[in-house]
Amino acid sequence: MKAQVIAVFTGAVAISVFAGGLNTNTNQSIGYLRNVARYATTDNDAPIFNPAGTAFMEDGWHLSLNSQAFWQTRTIYTDSPLFGGEKKFEGKAQIPAMPSLLATWHRGDLAISGYFGITGGGGKLDYKKGIPSFEAAIAQIPGLLTQNGLPTSDYEAELSLKGTSYIFGFGLGASYRINEMLSAYLGAKFSYAINHYEGKLKNVQVNPKNEQLGLDGEMVNAAKKFNQLSETLANYAEQAADGAQKAAAAAKQYAAAGDLENASIYEKKANELKKSAEEYTVKSKTFETVAEQVSDKELDVEQSGWGITPVVGLSFKYKRLTAGIKFEYNTSIEMENDTKVNEVGLKNFDDGVKDDNDIPASVYMGISYALLDNFRISVGYGHWFDSYADLPGQQEKHSDGTNEFLGGIEADLFERWTVSGGIQVTRYNLSDSYMSDMSIILDNITIGGGFAFRAKDWIKLNVGYFHSIYDDWKEKETYGKNTYKRTSRGIGIGADLDF
Repeated sequence: MKAQVIAVFTGAVAISVFAGGLNTNTNQSIGYLRNVARYATTDNDAPIFNPAGTAFMEDGWHLSLNSQAFWQTRTIYTDSPLFGGEKKFEGKAQIPAMPSLLATWHRGDLAISGYFGITGGGGKLDYKKGIPSFEAAIAQIPGLLTQNGLPTSDYEAELSLKGTSYIFGFGLGASYRINEMLSAYLGAKFSYAINHYEGKLKNVQVNPKNEQLGLDGEMVNAAKKFNQLSETLANYAEQAADGAQKAAAAAKQYAAAGDLENASIYEKKANELKKSAEEYTVKSKTFETVAEQVSDKELDVEQSGWGITPVVGLSFKYKRLTAGIKFEYNTSIEMENDTKVNEVGLKNFDDGVKDDNDIPASVYMGISYALLDNFRISVGYGHWFDSYADLPGQQEKHSDGTNEFLGGIEADLFERWTVSGGIQVTRYNLSDSYMSDMSIILDNITIGGGFAFRAKDWIKLNVGYFHSIYDDWKEKETYGKNTYKRTSRGIGIGADLDF
């Protein structure tokens, strides 16, 4: 039972709540919210989407200031006999502010650009009542006790699981316009990753029934009661062992006196008491073990690590056509534990233990074309080489790589208004072995839209809305059948400044 009760702590809750790869957030500007196909842009958010395109900007400074807010849920419906049918588990994540800053300085054929943003993870995911695998370990206790001669039909427990994950990205590089149509970019990204996981198991209660042990079927604190029973049975074992010794001594005395009948009777009694002592000892240790397993447990561990990513890119611009391509190399990150509490007995959460958590290499391509002076269409494609990265728990073995397909339109209305919309289709290509109630990564279609208003020649205000529609995922676990669902919506405001 011990492995079942604490195994729920072996994974890490996936907290990536935005668009992009398994642990990459591509929504780094409000321009992206209102038109996701940004990989060929030469606007102020080009430093992260099409960094080579910054070489085609006008001379001067170009800034993009952005803040986004997101609301998400992860819901698990579990159909299990342990729960008496279907039970709902829900985790909520709310991110009140996700800031990003992008900047470009352009002079002649040269542009130097950089950015800061939350490029992976973001926010806290809180399962206030735990998750199925967490509760299933506790829900098995009544059956296990019943099988061991202690009829039990119900349980209660206070369960919770929280996970926080952030990857802060700092990018810097330079682009150069080779000729009127072609530019190249060389740069790097510094990533600092931090995860924080908290798990709690408290006040496990069961309702065992056994008149001999003084149990009447009422709910009792499992750890406290089983410790009491362990002490009681240990006393029984001691008394039986003492009786066995006395009976054995009496048998020897009768045998020495030639009273073989009484000697046989006391020898038999000694053997019976010895056997009872052994049985009581086994039961005492069993209850002691169970008491330890259902005692209050807590996990509080913070992990951190960093890595540097080389980035290269090319951009092409000819009349109404703009194209861009960017390649980010694999980012090798090794996370190290800073453990405050580890009462679950798992060494991988001990203080100082390290584990891989790479950001997979990725490639981004986009094309934008102005059908009219005031109307543009754009398409894009992104791919993450997940299977070539070193991910926690060797999850890379269960992924064939993430693909995203993007499309968008944008129209200038009147003199200062721009409206836009876009759609993104993300396919993660994961196997059942990757998916779990701790890592719910679902294929999705995301729709974004919004507008921009140029208040002055040097300032443009952006407003966007982002809504993701996820595919359900069903899988069979040892304890039952899970159906995973997600929801996500977000809004953002920002300003582009040119001077």
